[in-house]
Amino acid sequence: SAASPVLAASADRTTPAKAPVQAPVETTPEAQGPATLDERLGCGVMLVTIDEVLQRNPQLAAKFSQGNGAGAAMVPMFKLLGVSGGQVLDKAYAEGVAQGSTPSTLYRRGVAALSAKINQDGGGKDQAMAVFSRCMSVAAPQS
Repeated sequence: SAASPVLAASADRTTPAKAPVQAPVETTPEAQGPATLDERLGCGVMLVTIDEVLQRNPQLAAKFSQGNGAGAAMVPMFKLLGVSGGQVLDKAYAEGVAQGSTPSTLYRRGVAALSAKINQDGGGKDQAMAVFSRCMSVAAPQS
């Protein structure tokens, strides 16, 4: 028992302990935590825009529906996401206005957040799909 203080004292003079290695951060949309106001604004804008573009350009919806069944299934999914995105956007706007922001400021904040997320990690198709997946998660009805 007399050796314990000596060992403890000698431990203070050793090399500093290395920081623990952290496990890779999970990148699933659900693992990213709750969406910020800016993220909800950006996701709402994106999902409503996709729906509006498809509604105003029926030829695009027809192109999705040609070929495999997955493309045809995307059109109703985009319509549902457009409705959900509109609800997310309405709630986010109401929250932002209650905090004193103007609608145009909120729109710009949402677009800026969306653009930053898409360009994160060098951007590209994979990053855009990750942002779209996150936005689908943000717009999913909470159970």
